[in-house]
Amino acid sequence: MKFLVILASIAVAVQAQASTSPISPVPHNLLWPRPQQFTNGTTDYSVDPHSLKFNLKFSQIANGNDVVIRKAVNRLKDAALKIGCPATGTAAITQVFVSVTGIDPTDLAQADESYTLVTDATSVTITAKNTVGALHGLQTLTQLIKPNERIPFHVETNTAGCQKAARVGIKTGFVIPSGPWSISDSPSYSWRGVSLDTSRNYIPVSSILRTLDGMAATKLNILHWHLVDATAFPVVSKTYPELRSSAYSPLSIYTYTDVQEIIAYAADLGIRVIPEFDTPAHTYSLSFAKELAPFVLCPNGGAGGTNSFWPTCPEPPCGNVNVADPGAAPAIAKLLKEYAGLFADSVLHLGGDEIENYCLNVSPQFTDIAFGKGNPVPATGTAAWSAGLATVYQSYIDTLLETTSAAGKQTMHWEDIVLNDGVVLPNNTIIQVWNSWDNTVSKNSLQKALALDRYQIVDTNSEYYYLDGGSGAWLTDRGFGPGGNSWEEAYWIPYIDWERIYTHDPRTSPIENTTDTTGSGYSTINGVIQVPTGNLQSIIGAEAAIWGERIGDSNLDTKLWPRAACAAEALWSADSFPTPSNKDFFEALPRLQVFRDRLISQGFGAEVLQPAWCLTNQCSAAFSGYPSNLAYGNEKPTYW
Repeated sequence: MKFLVILASIAVAVQAQASTSPISPVPHNLLWPRPQQFTNGTTDYSVDPHSLKFNLKFSQIANGNDVVIRKAVNRLKDAALKIGCPATGTAAITQVFVSVTGIDPTDLAQADESYTLVTDATSVTITAKNTVGALHGLQTLTQLIKPNERIPFHVETNTAGCQKAARVGIKTGFVIPSGPWSISDSPSYSWRGVSLDTSRNYIPVSSILRTLDGMAATKLNILHWHLVDATAFPVVSKTYPELRSSAYSPLSIYTYTDVQEIIAYAADLGIRVIPEFDTPAHTYSLSFAKELAPFVLCPNGGAGGTNSFWPTCPEPPCGNVNVADPGAAPAIAKLLKEYAGLFADSVLHLGGDEIENYCLNVSPQFTDIAFGKGNPVPATGTAAWSAGLATVYQSYIDTLLETTSAAGKQTMHWEDIVLNDGVVLPNNTIIQVWNSWDNTVSKNSLQKALALDRYQIVDTNSEYYYLDGGSGAWLTDRGFGPGGNSWEEAYWIPYIDWERIYTHDPRTSPIENTTDTTGSGYSTINGVIQVPTGNLQSIIGAEAAIWGERIGDSNLDTKLWPRAACAAEALWSADSFPTPSNKDFFEALPRLQVFRDRLISQGFGAEVLQPAWCLTNQCSAAFSGYPSNLAYGNEKPTYW
């Protein structure tokens, strides 16, 4: 039965693909993400990562260029030497020339990420306009360095491990194979991120730094740090010091020093750190500060005379800032002013999702101001209630925006604030969409945001990018009772496999109708599958999200990697595919396996994709309906 289910899922994936021309193979499956343009030859050139000489040239020595690139060089050598053992003798390629031709902008968001990489018989030349482009070029070079024979993961590539490998005949040394190479590369999308939740379960600083390493390896450039939530406010605040008492332990707190370390570490990797301070919902933890507690309604649920969080809020603990109270926004603005100074990036995420309508509507502190004391309170969801919410919410947000604008920050918000709650934000504000299909208007959130024609859009469609799914409910019982379906994988979000993530392109992929359980699953008009329409350039990228209810330090890597790398290639390399949402799994999987090997060698607990036997034997088959002109059909895979 399980095999039949697998066949059925493959058939659905096959139907979603359209015919396209094959793309150029990447020799030895070495590069992830694949470059936009490359050529290669047929000669293997020996190289010794340890003794490579790096010659750095800058148009000016400023903004840490020299320091940042030398750190990247050390990472390159370390990464290469963890997958193989060096050989004795002189290597052919001995030098790497790195040239940065421009002046780095002070805002990493404005940096040019493009680079070129050229190899010849004795050297490698990387040229970039800005330092971040040079960092990407060095990541590509890291992946071009191939061991003559990879050392198994359980054997360390230290002296003892290499001696052990030699005794059993494993070949030592490294090559840059299939040279000479000429690569011209740049990202298709400027925003390529991971959203990491550290509130539901505390994630140690060391694990955040490791996550940044993985992001850099696959050229992801945004860490959206969902730092706080209703459950905990685990970052030190000098404005409201009592907030730290909401943390799970005095040892489960991010200090200013921790935050600064993470930001600096990310900057050395060319990664931006964008914090999210979510209001007005998801704010129970704010009630731990005596100055903020009066503005938090329905703390920890119990509205309507019940002891349960439901129906006060979608999940415990409840708490919604009273946006109608004129004192609320100035109090929250003090917090934003503090963190605008701590976090260096030009973007500050203000949240804005899942307002607790029931909570607000049973709270006189809200209704008396929004609708007038003594006046009838409209039912939630009616036009009159929505208008009242929009008026007071707009005033609340406008006050916050005055603070963030004065601090030089562009703001980012979840879709709810503009699509559900009637707030109007300044042009080019970044809106992050997360919902999929809306039966009422027969559109998804991405299309609804495009129709507003005033915002930049980051796609985090839960049907494609929520990587924490597949573990069932985290709530013990939410009204289903014994024998109900709270145990089912799909209770939250089903597990999203790598192929689904990999083939999604925010600008060109068909719009999925997730309520269509009998057809193709796509939105159709007169039989024509719909794709996003409007100013598609306003879609600046996407994020893979890993929410923390069932994610902690012990399983973060397994849930995140290597699937986040699939989003990374889909966003970086979209323009290199004839049809971005149509990619050959037979071509991609061997490269993804090699990239996963590199993650494992660096200490990541990346998820296993197949039995090891499949790495060199044919486990897959192009079933009937798989496009015959895709490149790799039924071929036996190559490994490294």
